Amino acid sequence: MLSLRELKLPRGSVRVLTQDFGPGVHVIVGPNGIGKTSLLECIAGALPPAAGAVRFEGRDITGGSARVVLAPNAPPPLPWIRAGLLLEFIVSLYPATRRDTAYARDVLERFGLALVIDSQLGTLSAGTARKLLLAAALIAAPPVLLFDEPTNEIDAPSIAAFRELVAEAAAQRVVLITTHHAGDLESLRPAIFPL
Repeated sequence: MLSLRELKLPRGSVRVLTQDFGPGVHVIVGPNGIGKTSLLECIAGALPPAAGAVRFEGRDITGGSARVVLAPNAPPPLPWIRAGLLLEFIVSLYPATRRDTAYARDVLERFGLALVIDSQLGTLSAGTARKLLLAAALIAAPPVLLFDEPTNEIDAPSIAAFRELVAEAAAQRVVLITTHHAGDLESLRPAIFPL
């Protein structure tokens, strides 16, 4: 169980949040600027909240935890880094939960990333870079997966692959997704959480 307790975001217009999220897919929707990205960053420990706490299984993880991974809506500003090296680095942060090599290969194939894994991040299209971040989170596979606008800029076959992979992961994990395109995720039968 992921719990937000009187969480106040440092950015956006969201009031104090107290909410519990169990295993499954939870879609967070709301207008631009309300705080969807800030919420995910607070849960991941990348942005300190103005007040309140984030807990997982009763333990405070407000400062970050290996129990949570965030696939952000943009890659880090490291255009020179090789895509495969970024993927390996992210996954290396989750030694206790990372999926095996066969699963990783399958995810890369399904997202069409196998041929670009040796390319520099700066040479990838926005959609391909986003798919790399989605793949990294799915392969890292901690108990809480956070995806910020995951279907933006990616092709229809990759959206279908993402839905299938998330459906599998959500059977045992808490999955939070921010989006403006909830229709892309309808087949997951998510719990909708409006901000």
